[in-house]
Order: sequence, then C-alpha cells, then structure tokens
Amino acid sequence: MNQPSFPVLAEQTLEAIQEQLEALDALEDADLDLIDGVLTIEFDDGRTLVLNRQEAQQQIWLVSPEGPAHFSLEDNRWVDDRTGEELKAVLTRVLSGISGREVSLD
Repeated sequence: MNQPSFPVLAEQTLEAIQEQLEALDALEDADLDLIDGVLTIEFDDGRTLVLNRQEAQQQIWLVSPEGPAHFSLEDNRWVDDRTGEELKAVLTRVLSGISGREVSLD
C-alpha cells in the first residue's frame, strides 16, 4: 500500500487539528480558519497562531507568540526540528498560555 503524499498528510493533519480545537471549550472565543493549507487561529485580543504546510521543505510550520517552529514527519509524528517536541505538545502549551485555560490535544 502506498503512503499518501506530503500534501495529503499535511492537509489531513491540519484538518484533524482544526476539528480538535473547534471542540474545545477553552477556545470558544477563538476563530479558526483552514484555507489552502493554512490554519489560522485568531483570539479576541488579536493574538494569532498560523500553521501551514511548506511543500518544498515537506514540513508544517507554526508561527506563534513563542516564535516560529518547523515540524517534520518522523515515525508518523510531526516533530520540531530544533527541540524534538511534537506538534500537538507545542500547540497544547501555546494555546493553554494564550487562553489561560487548560488545552489538551491527544
């Protein structure tokens, strides 16, 4: 069986993250939009996170108040190139800090 292409995997990941975030009460005041491989999370106070796929590098990039992070797919996990942290762990930390409420992504 062939593995899906990078654009398909990245889009599936962004869609899954969007669905999880939309279900969280802690983020009820955030606006989430996924358009053309770019997931934007905007809070009422103006803080914004952007997740997008970078096809040339085969990565998902995150821009957040913590700064930029680049995630590569390793063993079916999106891992930060610099820190080794998984994408969902980083999002959990950043979103919990912004919202002031516990955010948990599985």
